[in-house]
Amino acid sequence: MYLTAQNPHGGDIYGDKPLLDFSASINPFGMPAAVRRALRSCVEKCALYPDPYCRRLRAAVSAYEGVPAEYILAGAGASEIIYQYAAALPGGPPALIVSPSFSEYASALEASGKRVEHYVLRSENGFRLTEDILSLDLSGYSAVFLCSPANPTGVCVAPKLLRAIAATGARLFCDFCFLDLTDGPGRYAITVLLEDFPNVSVLRSPTKSFAVPGVRLGYLMSRDRALLERMSALGQCWNVSVPAQAAGEAAMGCGGWLRERVKLLSAERERLRGELTKMGLRVFPGEANFLLAYFERELVRPLRRLGFALRDCRNFVGLGEGYFRLAVRTAEENDMLLKALGEVLL
Repeated sequence: MYLTAQNPHGGDIYGDKPLLDFSASINPFGMPAAVRRALRSCVEKCALYPDPYCRRLRAAVSAYEGVPAEYILAGAGASEIIYQYAAALPGGPPALIVSPSFSEYASALEASGKRVEHYVLRSENGFRLTEDILSLDLSGYSAVFLCSPANPTGVCVAPKLLRAIAATGARLFCDFCFLDLTDGPGRYAITVLLEDFPNVSVLRSPTKSFAVPGVRLGYLMSRDRALLERMSALGQCWNVSVPAQAAGEAAMGCGGWLRERVKLLSAERERLRGELTKMGLRVFPGEANFLLAYFERELVRPLRRLGFALRDCRNFVGLGEGYFRLAVRTAEENDMLLKALGEVLL
């Protein structure tokens, strides 16, 4: 928990409660019924310690992802996994973060005494990663951090380019936490990727896709057994709670439910993008359940005064004043935001 530090993320609805929270990018259709039932039914089991090996959860993830269970390390949210991974990296060479991206990568690396460098993408080409990155000696970094689709831009890395980066031999951390909320969740063939490249680790989480951020669950997949054991040694044995394991196991059986919702989500994302563009905003072509936008004057605070929370992106490396991220919510909720935005722009 934070004591006095300012929260750098979205989703804080507990102080000045907004009417609608567009700052956290969660599946707007909520959690599947199966996950809700699993959470309700595990109450009595909370009188017991959770399984320290996450046996049933790892088996469910293995079936969902198509990778062996021994490739999987679960944690209390993607953030815990990030911190364990950063701490497990060798000292000396800096880590490279493709930015703008999730701020917890840098925070985790700095917390473990690691040096950080940023490879900053440009707005002129929509923050897309290109083959120019291959001109760097990527093997000279302790790790390269890639997020696809990236947070907050929503832009995915081309599969061919991602494999080319992996082929350099650099240790590659791939954050695919939002991938299941895109139209191409299978684009990277994760099973093949992990088998072909022992230097690649893939981060996933049901938090965003199945709307369970409150239970805190994430997992890393890698066939680098030594890395997984170092990361495990940096955590404590009961870090994945009984509710988290129950929710995660249930969520892994809801892939069909998710694909149907993503069809609706994608259509709503494009509608929202079109409406925002008509209102004079620059909206970047992301593929996830959120949009990065830019406007030349302040919009975040005026909209907050009207009850709508957006994610101010000025603190992201490579962004600045005028950039903000907004979640794609239901059509009715998005229309409420558009109406409020129209009032602010008058």
